[in-house]
Amino acid sequence: MAKTTQPEAERPLNWDLAGFLPHCGPPMGFPLSNVNHRSLCRRWSRHLVAIALIGAGVLAATPAKADRVVVLPPTTSGGTGGASQEELDRIEERVAEAVRTLSHEAVTEAGATEVRGAPPETANEMRAVAELQNATWSIVPVVHDHHARGYYLTLRVGYAPSTRVEELDAEVRLSREDDRLVELLQAMLRPEGLSDDGVALAGEDRTARLAEGIAERDAEEQARLDEAARLEREAAEEAEREREAREAREAAEREAAEREANEAHAFETRDRYGVADGRMMLQVGGGVRGLVKTGAGGTGGALGSLALRVGRGFESLPGFELRAGVEYDFGSASAIALFAGGVYLASPFTFPLHLGASIEVGFFQSVSGNRVPNFMARVSAIAAYNVTNKFYAELSVGELQYLSANGGALALGAEIRLGTRF
Repeated sequence: MAKTTQPEAERPLNWDLAGFLPHCGPPMGFPLSNVNHRSLCRRWSRHLVAIALIGAGVLAATPAKADRVVVLPPTTSGGTGGASQEELDRIEERVAEAVRTLSHEAVTEAGATEVRGAPPETANEMRAVAELQNATWSIVPVVHDHHARGYYLTLRVGYAPSTRVEELDAEVRLSREDDRLVELLQAMLRPEGLSDDGVALAGEDRTARLAEGIAERDAEEQARLDEAARLEREAAEEAEREREAREAREAAEREAAEREANEAHAFETRDRYGVADGRMMLQVGGGVRGLVKTGAGGTGGALGSLALRVGRGFESLPGFELRAGVEYDFGSASAIALFAGGVYLASPFTFPLHLGASIEVGFFQSVSGNRVPNFMARVSAIAAYNVTNKFYAELSVGELQYLSANGGALALGAEIRLGTRF
């Protein structure tokens, strides 16, 4: 076999490593008299290293271009997804946000050309949707078994460059929705296809369920502690209310007992008529009495009176007093009367008001006409009040007076009296 080779004089350098690095030794058959081969090798090596570093820096500074991912509107599985249109729109936005989190460009229905008809299912249909939007990936979310805490999501992902479609059915719990969607899409948006770790993500979201279980147990424990604290607080408040009520009741009882004791003491030490202010009494009074019955030939009329009385009380008989006096009568008859009697005045109140009755008997003698002395008797109800310590005002009401003159007469009236004790 003939072999063509290059003349040695025409070979300035000898290349190793597939012709990329210069050989740092003398070339075979090249004259050595005027050439410093080691220096020439070092200069070429420095040039090539500098070029490599500049190229690496340019490549590192150039940003990676994000893949476009078409996120189609979610559908429900056979109409049994149980999610409202508002909820499907929200899930679409969360899937698009998960795509963005993975540094891809998400193209949703709002920014994509409308895809008419049923959602794509086959690899060719998924590639056609992606190529229509100049995208690398296309995603169809299928929602089913929607409930208050989450939903199941079948992610159908098409990879346009290799006309591939894959599906992964997994639970998404609302408590961990964003992280769950990110981990599902991270396992599927791979040029090499769904990873083994991604396959393990199918089914229940055990991480979310475990976290929810822990949270529920913590919430139950917290609720138990709160209930125990509430019961303890209510028991303390009830005990405090009972203590306050007991103290208020005891205070009221003490006040009532003290008030009763004060009232009893005030009643026991009340002003008794004719005791504290002196046993002697001097009194003047004036009254009027109408004649309600007269003797033979009488014409009726009225009697006025002015009276002077003296009295004597007894310390051993509080309220009882012996009285005697003189009276001048005028009106239907003019006469002078001398009388004596007694009065008993009880003191039923703590203030100085005394109530009782009196009886007086004596002689009644006219100063004109028949001057024969006649018998006189008088009874009445009495009310006396201490105006000051020594002075009394007294009212005699219902005075019924009998006069024996001229066949007898009855007079009914009242009298006002003022007196002092000493």
